[in-house]
Amino acid sequence: MVAAAVELAGGVTSVARLCGVVRQSVYTWIEEWRVERLIDALKLARVSGIPIERLAGDAFKPEKIPVAKSPASSFHRSEKDHEK
Repeated sequence: MVAAAVELAGGVTSVARLCGVVRQSVYTWIEEWRVERLIDALKLARVSGIPIERLAGDAFKPEKIPVAKSPASSFHRSEKDHEK
């Protein structure tokens, strides 16, 4: 799927320039069937129209992404503690 995305995005040189990597990195993505960095997968997905899930491999599985704790949630908890 990475090879198709690269072609749709204008080729290896265009993708390398877009992502700020050397052409060899793009060839490695094609060979490994996944884009190593999520930011590069996102850029390639946007220009090619292929979903990022198809390009990033295991790195984009939702269960592997840690849930961030919102500062607002701890703020609300401390407000409730003060109301008691």
